[in-house]
Amino acid sequence: MSKELHVTSLVVQVIPEKMSAVRQAIMAMENAELSVNDEFKLVVIIEGTSRRGLVADVDAVSNLPGVLSSSMVYHQSEVLDEGEI
Repeated sequence: MSKELHVTSLVVQVIPEKMSAVRQAIMAMENAELSVNDEFKLVVIIEGTSRRGLVADVDAVSNLPGVLSSSMVYHQSEVLDEGEI
């Protein structure tokens, strides 16, 4: 049985006063990590084994209090052979 791997990146624009809380919430997510951040924007990488899970994580980031916008800038999906993940 093969599995899928999905990787996406988002540019997230945040209210500066909420940046700390947004960073903490993203770092607490199981499949997300911060790649780049400054006082207004974050680059978030999300990985998952299903499209549905990936969309749920993207929505979770977008709906965090203090997030003004999130834009998907990259998405890759591939089917992995047995044992790759």
